[in-house]
Amino acid sequence: MLVVAIVLALLATLLTTQYLKSREQSLAQQMAAKANQGGPKISVVVPVRDLPIGTPLDGNLVAEREVQVDLLYPEAIKAEDFDKYKGQSLIRPIYRGRPLLTTDLRPLYVDFAGTLTPGTRAMTIDIDELNSIAHMVQPGNRIDLMLVMKRDDGGQTVVPFMDQMKVLATGQKLIQDTGEDKATPQAQAQRARNASYANVTLEVTPVQAARLALAMDIGKMRAVLRNESDKNNADFSVNAQNIFDEVAERQRVAQARAPKHSIAAGTVEYIVGGNRAGPAAKAVDVPTTTSGPASNAIPPLIPNPAYRGGAPAPGPAPSGSASPPPPAASGPSGGGSTFDSAGLTPDMRNALKNMLDKSN
Repeated sequence: MLVVAIVLALLATLLTTQYLKSREQSLAQQMAAKANQGGPKISVVVPVRDLPIGTPLDGNLVAEREVQVDLLYPEAIKAEDFDKYKGQSLIRPIYRGRPLLTTDLRPLYVDFAGTLTPGTRAMTIDIDELNSIAHMVQPGNRIDLMLVMKRDDGGQTVVPFMDQMKVLATGQKLIQDTGEDKATPQAQAQRARNASYANVTLEVTPVQAARLALAMDIGKMRAVLRNESDKNNADFSVNAQNIFDEVAERQRVAQARAPKHSIAAGTVEYIVGGNRAGPAAKAVDVPTTTSGPASNAIPPLIPNPAYRGGAPAPGPAPSGSASPPPPAASGPSGGGSTFDSAGLTPDMRNALKNMLDKSN
């Protein structure tokens, strides 16, 4: 019985081992099948360890790794293209095993001309703090250029000149600032040097370069920052007359909505410069100086706008109004003010004269 037990134990061990091997092969085949269902793969470059900012790429720091094509960013560096990026430094930290992207690297060129796409040119224009949007324009941004030029009649006109112009450099800075390198003293020093600039370099075609050179002699350039994803362009023409017309229209609407002017009791309204609704009208309420009852109040008079001094000429009395009262005699027993031929007291005439002098 002991021998039989030993034989059965050995047999069970053998069968268990064979089962585990077959199960392992089956799982491997299932995993391979699932991997093949995910689509084709491609070899990309991945770091073998975490790399900090500023690390120059070297063959000992990276390895190849197969990754499904549909899981990769377009900027992923293929293993076959790695030689093009050797020696370039990292502008952000990268982590082990993750595909390396071209945007993780600082471009390395022999000179600035090597950055230009064939068929394009680089052109530098002067810029100030206002035109640089307080120095917030960075390389890679898109700007619109507006041309401010003089018209034949002496006025000025603003028209759109060039849209969606790519900024290649601000001063001598070729890449945008990143938030990861603030702690490094070298990065802080470089950031301070690039904080202000007096010119920007734009990517242009040869025709655009010629137009831009001529436009800078015709008038002034104004740069307007735009969102890079915004592809809509505006067509407009603005001059000083447009602005004046808009301001005048707003004033007219405001006056139409404002409550109408009412004359206070015991006052006389004088309107200078036309009727009350005219653009140059100016109304002043002059208090009357009478000792009699309110029924002796003087009706409104409309003086001649060409008046320069003396008594104003009275206008026609409003329909339904009473005629002006006769001048009151002055004297110890009169107790009232003297009215002239126009029905004005000296105080009223002086107030009206001062008002007319100011308006002229």
